[in-house]
Amino acid sequence: MIALAIIGLTAVVILDQRLEVVRDAGRARDLRTAWVLASQKLAELELDRSLWTELGSQGNGDFGDVSPDYGAYTWEYRIAREQFDLFDPANPKSDKKPRELYRLSLMVKAPSVDDPILLEGEFPLEEPKPPQPAAETPPQTDAQNPPAAGTPQTPTPLPAAGARSK
Repeated sequence: MIALAIIGLTAVVILDQRLEVVRDAGRARDLRTAWVLASQKLAELELDRSLWTELGSQGNGDFGDVSPDYGAYTWEYRIAREQFDLFDPANPKSDKKPRELYRLSLMVKAPSVDDPILLEGEFPLEEPKPPQPAAETPPQTDAQNPPAAGTPQTPTPLPAAGARSK
């Protein structure tokens, strides 16, 4: 009777540990998937220049458009234009002007992970560049302007076999 109780208690403990291992594997899978989805969303946000205007933007959604399996993974981003001071305490008379940048915060939540993934980045403002006037220069010959390395060149014809060049 005591032996059966010991076997029963041992089986319960072993099954509980087994379930915990399975849960940990599921959390690791979800966390890995969330990191991959977060990097994909971060790249999309960086490339969409329409989001990087004026004071910034924000949005949220899920990854159901990537795959229906990822509909439980959600994302939320905020792009804000911020100003930071370049004051140097060692040089109080410094007249450095404050600079502006965009700060991106991206949060991705996975279904079985308690804490969300938070990625933040700072990006400089892209100020519009004035158009440069077209300078008129005379065309250069190949002798004056040799091709750059890696530039395809037209091969010079080789003399026929047996022909001598003077």
